[in-house]
Amino acid sequence: MKQNLVAAALLSFSLLACSGSDAEPPTQTPPDTSDDGCLRDKLEQDFGSSPLQGAGVDAEGNLAPGSYIVSSTWIHRKGTPASEAKFEELVGPIGEALQSQPGLVAFRLGSSAHCHVGRTLTVWKDEEAMFQFVGSPAHVEAMAHIGEVSRGDSVATNWQDDERGATWEKALTQLAAETGPTY
Repeated sequence: MKQNLVAAALLSFSLLACSGSDAEPPTQTPPDTSDDGCLRDKLEQDFGSSPLQGAGVDAEGNLAPGSYIVSSTWIHRKGTPASEAKFEELVGPIGEALQSQPGLVAFRLGSSAHCHVGRTLTVWKDEEAMFQFVGSPAHVEAMAHIGEVSRGDSVATNWQDDERGATWEKALTQLAAETGPTY
């Protein structure tokens, strides 16, 4: 149960860069964390991933052919006891919201214990569905507290693609190219 809730929380943060909310402004210059070897455009040495899952995924784990909005997030968490407690506090309401979220086609979650990193890959029916989730009360609440759980260099991105673009490899390329704000 706790693992499912953590997975849901990771998914919730996947759209932070698209929020347009009145949450605390993001950090414009990310802190220098390159010395820890944890980078948004490279999978971590201990990276583990869930399979692609959701309403748009067949029994073999393949996404149905189509055009989608794909979003990915790299969350570089602080890893302190207080920040981890806050992260877990935000998980429950987000997990509940996602269970009935219209337009969520598929998702994949990954993490690294070594780097205190969470990665998300979400697939949406369209941009409207993605933004409906971004504006949901649970997601807005999580966005308001991102500074408490992130080191300040977390980033999110999204792009339009077909089923072949919902991969970690494509996400790494998109995250590397992202010039938007960090959180």
